[in-house]
Amino acid sequence: MSDDLDSALWKAAWRFSDARIQDLARKVIHAMQRMPASGIFGGDYRFKSVWDEYCREVQEGPHPMLEAAFDQTVDPMIARHINQLDQSERELLEIALADGADDPGDIATAVRKSLPSIAIDRDLSKFAKY
Repeated sequence: MSDDLDSALWKAAWRFSDARIQDLARKVIHAMQRMPASGIFGGDYRFKSVWDEYCREVQEGPHPMLEAAFDQTVDPMIARHINQLDQSERELLEIALADGADDPGDIATAVRKSLPSIAIDRDLSKFAKY
């Protein structure tokens, strides 16, 4: 295989991987938006969903106990969506995420890492009680 073709295939795999990881993250976010807020932040905010609370934690944290609780909430959601992928798609994502390393890339870690970058930009001012 020529170097140009090899390079083009890697670039295509990385673009696919980036887009697919973002799609999986959006699915996890959608699931979190459907979960009612736990009330963990008390009466200071009028959060409607766990996603709202997660965004607050990302923007104002970290609080180790809350991080652990959110991990316990998010990790099964991520796993469920990864398990719904075809085996060939999982393999392609793992190869692209490995970026040439011997070990396959971790899809769950990539999805988990993408969530804070989405949460940090969310405007939560409408939830504050003034």
